[in-house]
Amino acid sequence: MTNDEIKQKSRKYYFTEYNPDWVRQYEELENILASIWDEALSIEHIGSTSIFGMSAKPVIDVLITVEKMQDFEEKIQQMTDLGFICLRDYIAPRTLNFYQTGKEDDKINNVHVCEPGSQQRKFTVMRDYFRVHPDEAKEYSKLKQKNRENYPDDYVSYREAKKAFLNEIEQKAYSWYENLNK
Repeated sequence: MTNDEIKQKSRKYYFTEYNPDWVRQYEELENILASIWDEALSIEHIGSTSIFGMSAKPVIDVLITVEKMQDFEEKIQQMTDLGFICLRDYIAPRTLNFYQTGKEDDKINNVHVCEPGSQQRKFTVMRDYFRVHPDEAKEYSKLKQKNRENYPDDYVSYREAKKAFLNEIEQKAYSWYENLNK
């Protein structure tokens, strides 16, 4: 196991009940990101903190959609200057991920950069599905809490224990989305 894998496995994480202040935090971050990513097709709040009523790790997830992935070295430097750490191809090939940590070395912001398509679509379809299916969002919140209790010091196992549920929800979400657009 590499040092990065060990760090990821033992990464500290916790959940809080939904916090309406997450919207304000996102808006502040969006303003900063818009000044850097001026060519963005969109900048959106995604992830659990974007879903009203869902308990979540208090990490603001942002999706920046760009027309085409390219050499973004200047933007990467600007993000690094703001305290973000850059990971290339972390979520999927041809993507950038930036994260920022707080005083306790816990993640506070996560920014994903990708082209329109599968990864961008997955982020937004899942978010939108949970927003209009609050019972599914509650079920997911409960599962996250249960997994946290089962794997308090093992983030990798926590994530692995969510996969089956999320795969099932993803299929429902895509079906729901396709029916919306008929």
